[in-house]
Amino acid sequence: MAGPWLPPMLLLLLSFALGSAGQAAQDTGERIINGVPCSRGSHPWQVALYDNDEFQCAGVLVNQQWVLTVAHCHMSEYIVQMGSDLLVDVRAQRIRATESFIHPWYINDTYYHDIMLVKLSSPATLSPTVRTIDLPSSCKGRGTSCTVSGWGFTTGDAAATNSSDLMCSNVNIISYRKCKRSYWILLKKYMLCAAPPPDGFSNSCKGDSGSPLICEGSLQGLVSSGYFPCTPPFEPVIYTRLCMYRKWVYKTIKANS
Repeated sequence: MAGPWLPPMLLLLLSFALGSAGQAAQDTGERIINGVPCSRGSHPWQVALYDNDEFQCAGVLVNQQWVLTVAHCHMSEYIVQMGSDLLVDVRAQRIRATESFIHPWYINDTYYHDIMLVKLSSPATLSPTVRTIDLPSSCKGRGTSCTVSGWGFTTGDAAATNSSDLMCSNVNIISYRKCKRSYWILLKKYMLCAAPPPDGFSNSCKGDSGSPLICEGSLQGLVSSGYFPCTPPFEPVIYTRLCMYRKWVYKTIKANS
């Protein structure tokens, strides 16, 4: 039986209270509890969004001048870092952004239509370490093997610090019905859930907001919400289902470029 459901507002408050972090089961990994460092350079489209020098959320570069992330990470201004697996890297590209476009159906303090585009003040310089990623052309179904990657705290206590390396965890997409046991708020068409395989011991959790879910080489989701506390046995994590937002993303970029 799944653990108790927490209201969206409470989940969000818990997320920010922990500095956009969850609670690690062990002293390895991060939000991606018990994760392992991603293969160096394997996620050249993944970016980190900062409020000045404070890491806030992850995102993905979908265009040289556009980053896709989740709406509950909205700020008036961002510093976007790209081109490095390290959370702090003086050699990485850092570009300011002051324009963001939240999905018109997003409901504040919930995870409904939790998606946002951030426009960089200047185009990113593409290189072997900085690449764009395409939106999915189709939706992946339950049982699909995926990888979620992100930065985050290494422990859940007040003295926790972010992982210096990009961490990865293997998860599987699970059925709408199974995930609904934990989250009755689930929007069937616009959200998907993923959880560790039966023999898995790592997962993303609260605080990996905006981190990408890659399934069979396709960008399928961004971490939207998670179960708290993040201790085994792991509950599912909700992702914004990106295959449902292709038209909105392209339309928004075209209208504001």
